[in-house]
Amino acid sequence: MATPYGMAAVRQEVLALPPLDPDPGTVAYLDTETTGLTGGAGTYVFAAAIATPLECGLRVAQFFLPEPGMESAFLQALHDELVAADGVATFNGGSFDLPVLRTRWVMARMPGEFTYSAHVDLLTLVRALYRHRLESCTLRYVEQRVLGYERDDPLPSALVPDAYFDYLRAGARDFLEAALEHNRLDVISLVHLHSRLLRRLQGGDVDMDADDWLALGRHRWRRGARADAWRALRNAAEFASGEAAATAGLLLTRRLVRKGSITSADRLLDWLESSARDDVRVSVARARLLEWRRRDPQQALSVVEDAQRRMPEAAPELEQRRARLVRKVSSRNGDGLRRNPDRRQREVRQVQLEAPILDGTA
Repeated sequence: MATPYGMAAVRQEVLALPPLDPDPGTVAYLDTETTGLTGGAGTYVFAAAIATPLECGLRVAQFFLPEPGMESAFLQALHDELVAADGVATFNGGSFDLPVLRTRWVMARMPGEFTYSAHVDLLTLVRALYRHRLESCTLRYVEQRVLGYERDDPLPSALVPDAYFDYLRAGARDFLEAALEHNRLDVISLVHLHSRLLRRLQGGDVDMDADDWLALGRHRWRRGARADAWRALRNAAEFASGEAAATAGLLLTRRLVRKGSITSADRLLDWLESSARDDVRVSVARARLLEWRRRDPQQALSVVEDAQRRMPEAAPELEQRRARLVRKVSSRNGDGLRRNPDRRQREVRQVQLEAPILDGTA
């Protein structure tokens, strides 16, 4: 490929790709291979693959740096490919790939900045939506657990830099081709992973349980999509059992209280308490609501004592709250008893003052 800085080594292919549902749109999926993982000024990007979905399939363009002296042409060709897309998707690219490319752009004394369209880091979405299901969030593991296939990788990731150094020193191409194939498979996986993540973001997976809905609700809430978050948390709470359902219900209750819907929050906590009977958090939340929002320490005390009977193992941590509520209820009842005689005395004095004065002539 011709650039203002000379020829860039690029090879392209179009692969058959079934229609993606949902369709991510015109997104450039980027994956790079570097000479190290430190990301400093001495780390070169020697290969990059960009996959772009088309109507007829998937176009994969691979850019290669034959020697460090051709870096300007390599970077320019890569940059031109990225800016043509509506968005850029990577896997941990926000922390590694894109910062390294920006550093190499500066080190190569290229004009301006290394710009690109809106960026989405698929690793961030994987952690937000699947962290509770995955022991590891590496791309290999995500492929197995989320996409459902195990790749026959021609070269482990740790050996990719050595393959490039062998090529520069001795012109060895066997391991280099394996490294480039590794890069190609990585970027193809990103296309399918993005579509799967979009389906999860829409709540379209039929096998979602309370943990999945809770993770989705939390993520949508952090992103400001409050209506979507509310629906996801409600779906999680409707499972009515387990820690995730109780957590979702408590999050909904917190939102209701902030909106001033105290009665709705109390009803929700009452329902949660009847379904998640072994979760002490629900009882504590309801006791706090009754005591401080509804000003009903007597009912709050009943909730705490009932929780102590249901969950003997949690009784010690509830004892301090129960003792405080007992004192509050006793104090309130005692004040009422002390106030009543005073009120009766005032009423008697008022009757006496307003009674007619008799002159003794009757």
